Amino acid sequence: MTAGHLKQNMLKLYNEINMQMFNAGVNRQKVDFVGNKIVIVSINHRVPVLKLLDGKDRATTRGLDFLLVEHFKAELKKAFAQAFQLNIVAILKDYDIETEYSGTIVILDRDVESYLNEAL
Repeated sequence: MTAGHLKQNMLKLYNEINMQMFNAGVNRQKVDFVGNKIVIVSINHRVPVLKLLDGKDRATTRGLDFLLVEHFKAELKKAFAQAFQLNIVAILKDYDIETEYSGTIVILDRDVESYLNEAL
């Protein structure tokens, strides 16, 4: 498997998880490999009900955001491990409600390159 092919498959799976959780796909997304890290930057529309409630009770929506991010990370970890046979150490994720940018860093036990070499 080439790096380009792996990136395409990862972005497809990332988008599928967004569809399952939020009933909406990702607007734009890009993935890069940096050593043992997979970095995904995307633009995701805010969940409409959370957007509505942000101005009324930000403390509550902040808590809901945290729960959604934690659930997303668990789903992504399970999906990436199964689909790509990756040993994932940790997943870091953040979402900016104003710009709707999301950043996800998947940290592996070793360089992505070594996984690509195994697939050859």
